[in-house]
Amino acid sequence: MAAVFVVLLAAATGVIWLLARRIVGVEPRRKTVTARRVGDDLELPQSDLTAVDGSYGLWFGERFEHHALIGPVVSSDEHRVIRRVLKTTAPISTEPFEAQWTGHTMSGPAEIDPDWEDVAVPLRDGASAPAWLFRRTALDGPWVIHVQGIRTSRLVTLRSVEVAQTVGLTSLVITYRGAGDGPKASASTLGQREWTDLADAIAYARAHGATAVYVIAWSMGAGLALELLRHDPMAFDRLALIAPATNWREIIRQGVKRAGLPGFVASVVTWALGSRVASRLARMPVPLDFDRLDWSRNVTTDIPTVVIHSKRDEEIPFELTRAFSTRSNVTLVQTADAPHGWEANVDPEGFRSALRSGLR
Repeated sequence: MAAVFVVLLAAATGVIWLLARRIVGVEPRRKTVTARRVGDDLELPQSDLTAVDGSYGLWFGERFEHHALIGPVVSSDEHRVIRRVLKTTAPISTEPFEAQWTGHTMSGPAEIDPDWEDVAVPLRDGASAPAWLFRRTALDGPWVIHVQGIRTSRLVTLRSVEVAQTVGLTSLVITYRGAGDGPKASASTLGQREWTDLADAIAYARAHGATAVYVIAWSMGAGLALELLRHDPMAFDRLALIAPATNWREIIRQGVKRAGLPGFVASVVTWALGSRVASRLARMPVPLDFDRLDWSRNVTTDIPTVVIHSKRDEEIPFELTRAFSTRSNVTLVQTADAPHGWEANVDPEGFRSALRSGLR
């Protein structure tokens, strides 16, 4: 009996460990599918992600270095989806191949502006963070700073950079510690510490001519913006949040529920991530304070804010966003049903209209 208990305890500990690392781990997670070209179209396996409306990106090749823009669904059945190929950087094979299915509708910054620049944002600890700069005619004027989510890359933000370009604003697409192509980190603190990297990017923008700063933050990037506002309520001038992570305790509960695990597992995971000893085992620089990571209640947002979110988001419950958006200065825009972070893909006009109004 004792041996069975030890085995069960070890298994439970392993599950908790895996969940904790999944939450704070910084390794990119890609949605890999088997695809092949069929005439002028692309065949994909049927799933909620491959069959959703809109335009998407397909990364393929030996190192997933080639990109294709994939358009609307042509036909589908219970096993496969046929979608239109709109543009590609290399020929697509008619033989089955492994590819990454993403929301990246652009292969890189040159698709927005051939004169984009690689710049380095100095950080207060002496390091620097790579960033992309998209100039307008003059740097003197408002700048938009775009903040990616966790385990992604700056490519996700090109959908918001495109909108800022149409409004005539300079854009700075930043990275931060542990996010995608940013400075290395052993684990994420979900915005609890990374907010200083956004503050340093804002200082860079103001030092280079920004007369006002607007922030567009995707998913976990919202935590950087909201935690910065907790420290300095006037740190920037306007805010737009896309599928924002505003309450990490509840987001973890949602993830546990989706995984089909008992509800108490979420409490154990949050306890572990908040424990000094257990957080060290997860290679975290500091334990997480989940009260601080709930920006729905304990942070003031006095600046004009627009929030864009889909009710279909299964990773971040829409009800969290609705609760956050009850403040008088926050405008909530609900897009057509879309998976997490794909509001711009499924409902491009609704997304662009909401973002333009927020930037103006």
